[in-house]
Amino acid sequence: MEKSLRPFVFINAATSADGKISTVERRQTRISGKEDFERVDSLRAGSDAIMVGVGTVLADDPSLTVKAGARRAARARAGKDANPLRVVVDSRARTPPNAEVLCKGEGRRIIAVSELANADGERVAELGKRAEVLVCG
Repeated sequence: MEKSLRPFVFINAATSADGKISTVERRQTRISGKEDFERVDSLRAGSDAIMVGVGTVLADDPSLTVKAGARRAARARAGKDANPLRVVVDSRARTPPNAEVLCKGEGRRIIAVSELANADGERVAELGKRAEVLVCG
């Protein structure tokens, strides 16, 4: 079978039975259980990268790390970092420097910011201490 040069991309989102991701008041509520957390950890362990928007970082403060030690060990045996590359799309560089995605777990991190965010050199420099900052149009 011929290998595709395109990346395999999947989207994971937890929703309620009626397709909602938050309450009417826009408050997040837990709708996932233990089985779902295990499934997500398995997806993370099998991924090369995980990408989220800054809204997710600000609302949930996720680490985006592989939780299970056995899965991290399997990644190491395969010659991979313990955690996939973590990418935050953040046009205005609003990611807090102490966000879990930047501070927890080993591995590479990229924050994609816009030229507008790059004008605030101090903020971008602060983020650059914990992640590669990619300035995009």
